[in-house]
Amino acid sequence: QLMDMTLAGATFPRRRGGAYGLAGVAKGCGLAALKRFAIVDRLREACEDRTTYQRREGGLFAFETLAATMGRLFEPYIIQFAPLLLELFSDPKTDVRDAALETARVIMRHISGHGVKLILPSTLAGLANDQWRTKKGSVEVLGAMAYCAPKQLSVALPAVVPHIIDVLTDTHGQVADAARRALVCFGEVISNPEIQELVPLLLAALDDPTSKTDAALRALLHTAFIHYIDAPSLALVMPILQRGMRTRAATTKRNAAQIMGSMATLTDPKDLAPYLAALVPLVRAVLIDPVPEARATAAKALGSLVQRLKEDSFPSLVADLFAALKGDASGVDRAGAAQGLSEVLAGIGLARLEGLLPEIVANCGSPRAAVREGFMTLLVFLPTTFGEEFQQFLAQVLPLVLAGLADESELVRNAAQRAGRILVATFARSSPEALLPDLLASMQHESWRIRHSSIELLGEFLYRVAGLSDRAAEREREAARALFNAAQDDDDDGGAQSD
Repeated sequence: QLMDMTLAGATFPRRRGGAYGLAGVAKGCGLAALKRFAIVDRLREACEDRTTYQRREGGLFAFETLAATMGRLFEPYIIQFAPLLLELFSDPKTDVRDAALETARVIMRHISGHGVKLILPSTLAGLANDQWRTKKGSVEVLGAMAYCAPKQLSVALPAVVPHIIDVLTDTHGQVADAARRALVCFGEVISNPEIQELVPLLLAALDDPTSKTDAALRALLHTAFIHYIDAPSLALVMPILQRGMRTRAATTKRNAAQIMGSMATLTDPKDLAPYLAALVPLVRAVLIDPVPEARATAAKALGSLVQRLKEDSFPSLVADLFAALKGDASGVDRAGAAQGLSEVLAGIGLARLEGLLPEIVANCGSPRAAVREGFMTLLVFLPTTFGEEFQQFLAQVLPLVLAGLADESELVRNAAQRAGRILVATFARSSPEALLPDLLASMQHESWRIRHSSIELLGEFLYRVAGLSDRAAEREREAARALFNAAQDDDDDGGAQSD
């Protein structure tokens, strides 16, 4: 009787009520009743009946109520029913399409993470279908995943949202509109209040990335986040960040990398982990940007990611950055790799640097000038990122820097000079006893380059110890140069008169 009421009821209330009654009786009788009365097979036949739309609508009502009432016990039947549900999204009757959408929402609300993974392949395959109605139905099923439980939602979103974004440019207007509605559904379930206010701007950036990405990035950059960023928020923000890091504009790439680094501390690592495979190559690409500010921002973002998600999530990152320092790429690439590696090691911890220091020392003496330059550049950034913690390594690092001042390669000498200035600026006041003996000894070195650079570094050291600011120190240096030049002119004049 309940099956007849559900599938052949004359009015909407009778079909709907019959579906609720059927689900209640099925739950009361237990899972075996589904097979005993062939309920699922009869409902599938009704959904495939093209003669009367009431039977198709009633079948959808029954699948919806059974999914809601029996929960995960009904999940195996849902997975088998998914391809037919996609077809019903393109039904010619509006009532059937509405019932299919509501059924999909209820199913997604009760399905497990494993069930989501099983449904996704057939749903994503529907996006490649030549029939626009089937493609539209697939998009609407994907949009219904916004109603999954939070745990299942975090599993589905990284795979779902990029496909929906691709469909935004579909040639058929109704398919593109369905994709926009699906993204709106994800925006409606966002729990982060700061992101919630930006949803219209984020959706506009996803729909028109060429002209709206910059505005969305600026809005995110100027937003003060005080709440955790949930999975639906990440699903909308990540494609914008990825787009920003792919552009040519250095400012846009820097903003995207800065937001990425900030979000690493505001997001559950489990929600962020699915995006790492796409994010890390993009951040590393910004590391070799010609603009130093973009490289510095990308390095900090990479360090924040490693600190938050731990090194196990980036198994080859340190090795890849080491390989970049040893490679034959440009100096910009090596500088970016050095800065990135310093931030990554700071994120991992001091013990990791201590284990790698022998290799760093060995490569500073490599027979290849490019390798020496790369690792000498690493010594430029390590004291800044580790701060006072780096003091214990001064005895090993300072002789390398002073030796690099006499290197046959000008690039290595310049890197050593920068590293020496960083060491002096960082430790002159906190550890003068660790710097001064080596600097004084180098003033007597047989190489004039080392003597010359040591005198400059000793001058920097004295200014720092005296507590002069950089601007005051520069004024003192200019005054000293003026006096020296004046003395030289006087000597030249005296010599000319005697001649």
